[in-house]
Amino acid sequence: MTKNHSRFDSVPDGTRGSPVTQKVFGLPKETWRFPEGVIAFFQPVYSLFQQRVTGFEVLARVRTDSGNLLQPRQFLPFLTLEQRRELSRLMLSAGLRLLEKLDAEGYCLEMSFNVDPDFMEDRDCVPCFLGVVQGSPISAERITLELLESGDFLQGDIAVQRLEHLCETGAQIALDDIGSAYSSLLRLKNLPIKKIKLDQELVKDLAREPKIIAFVQSMKFLADGLGATLIVEGVETPAILEAMGNLSQDLVQGYAIARPMDATAFVQYLRSDPTFPRPESPGSLLGAYAAHVLRRPLLYSLSAEMSELSPVEFLERSPLLQYLRLYPSLQTKPILEAYGKLREVDQQSPQGVKQRLQEIEENLQPLLFAAIRAADEES
Repeated sequence: MTKNHSRFDSVPDGTRGSPVTQKVFGLPKETWRFPEGVIAFFQPVYSLFQQRVTGFEVLARVRTDSGNLLQPRQFLPFLTLEQRRELSRLMLSAGLRLLEKLDAEGYCLEMSFNVDPDFMEDRDCVPCFLGVVQGSPISAERITLELLESGDFLQGDIAVQRLEHLCETGAQIALDDIGSAYSSLLRLKNLPIKKIKLDQELVKDLAREPKIIAFVQSMKFLADGLGATLIVEGVETPAILEAMGNLSQDLVQGYAIARPMDATAFVQYLRSDPTFPRPESPGSLLGAYAAHVLRRPLLYSLSAEMSELSPVEFLERSPLLQYLRLYPSLQTKPILEAYGKLREVDQQSPQGVKQRLQEIEENLQPLLFAAIRAADEES
């Protein structure tokens, strides 16, 4: 056994690939070997509705010769196509081993792992996937293959055929980093996508860009319309987690739940029974706005139809207005006053109320967003 193999074998929860590829890569002051340096980390996916971890994503890391961990962006550009394919196989195998271990402890979870889009063009991709899965007691129904939205593969006609063949195995397909590109959105209607993962770059700065909450809501509608499940990545802070709860978003992933960890730490994390309750009422201005965005379509619908409950009466019960009244400030006072003026148009036609409501929302958004940013800076 070589020195490198000994070093690899001493790393807990590592994954070892074929010894055929032993090329040494270098970065400034860093070197590593593929596949000996590859290890698998796991990040939980949490259901706010079920109040438990329902799955995990397998994430590739590389441990350098000096012991440092590299993120994918630091090592993927150095890998060949064959090595990227091998990396996907390694992550699938690592995820299956963890599922087997968790099953033995009574935890029945699902897993997902990233697949190189170029690999999907290979006609042997399905046999390769089955070759790994059939050697495990884990059924393919518990596995999700994540494809990047920006992958050129999705633009080809062969994509539908490849993905349908994978779905026939029982596996699910997720479109990852949705929102980082646009072209594949046009093909969603034709692709057998069962999960959509919102790009973490859109969500992690939510407190500074609260308008993104409306985008998350739109993606929820899109996913529902496609019969897919939305998973929001980038839930990095308790404030963002609370906002997702008030938006009635179920599946979340990010540092507010847990950072990626090795298999041993992941098992210990599950044993600790982590719980993140859904908020009964907003605990922050960001959460209150998220609750308002969730209810806004119904508010507009009431203003356009004859209903026993008027838009103003509905608005009076809004979590946003209730929060503003409980926690008044100089910044939020104009917002309350503007909504209060809706009573002046309550007797107008439904169309008049709707138009006035939309005008108020449009004019108040800059004030509301500024108040949310100020609250985030103070916290």
